[in-house]
Amino acid sequence: ASPTIGSNAGDDIYNSSGSATIVATRAAQAPSPCVPAASPIFFVNASSVGPNAGSDANPGTRSLPFKTITFAMTQATSAATVRVLPGIYDTLNNGETFPITVPAGVLLIADDETPKGSGTSIVGGAQVPTFRAGTSAAVHPGTGSTIAGFTITNDNPDPALARYGLFLSNSAVTLRNNTVTGASHAIGVYVADDGGAPPTPSKNHVITGNRIVDNAPGAGTGLAFVSGGDGSKVEDNVITGNGFGVEYDVAGGDLGSSLQGGSAGRNTISSNAMVDLLVTAPIAICARNNSWDNSPPTSLAASACLFSGEDICDFSGAASIDTGAMPRPNPNLCGL
Repeated sequence: ASPTIGSNAGDDIYNSSGSATIVATRAAQAPSPCVPAASPIFFVNASSVGPNAGSDANPGTRSLPFKTITFAMTQATSAATVRVLPGIYDTLNNGETFPITVPAGVLLIADDETPKGSGTSIVGGAQVPTFRAGTSAAVHPGTGSTIAGFTITNDNPDPALARYGLFLSNSAVTLRNNTVTGASHAIGVYVADDGGAPPTPSKNHVITGNRIVDNAPGAGTGLAFVSGGDGSKVEDNVITGNGFGVEYDVAGGDLGSSLQGGSAGRNTISSNAMVDLLVTAPIAICARNNSWDNSPPTSLAASACLFSGEDICDFSGAASIDTGAMPRPNPNLCGL
């Protein structure tokens, strides 16, 4: 209410003259602080039985979860979290459509990610619609998305397809605490631009705490930077049992440096059938503080590589690879 003005006791403003002009209004109240709406959380359960049985007709709550990750991805927008209960998420048994395309900014999280996907599996793969023919993936993450806590296997039997577990053609993707395995032909984690004209780069990923194992032990690769990966951080991963462990065809992720914000290393890159680290371009790679088959790791030029399990093969003949135990042409490249 407005203040009272007058010459009586109890008035808000006492006008003793009786003729003064006084304009008084109530002070405007400060608006209530804006509280942002909480980001939505959806739940997925492959099980069709029990009190929390999954159905894509459900609203996606914990008590009434969706059944397929595929459908959940159509409901999730940036900053939403999709939590997936333990189970096998494939086409035959669960009706998934591959590749599972994760929208930009969405967090796709196994409900218990700690065991690195031991109870929650994504199994399948198909042609990536936005990429050249012959490219299949199990999961295709959007820019700024997170994939955490799954076992991911592309088991597509089509011999005409290059089979990738995860295809990182966007940027700023976080892969955390997954097991990427069983990509029977090609690559577990494939990092490349989108193939456009001009291409949109794939960069600034965080690949941490994963097991990238047993992908195409004959000639495939665990983690490959094919045409992207600049600014990415690779740390605390186990990369073993693949044909090639890590492959660089272009400058890509930081495997271990002393740079601020860089990778802490602590990767185990060992026991890969052909080579643990294959470098095909004359680039600089930071790879300090990692575990190899040999200590320090052996680095061989192309002419000396027998592809029988060597630590490092510089197929370009001109790469600079800093493992912290080798002469460094540029000591400041990976930090002091």
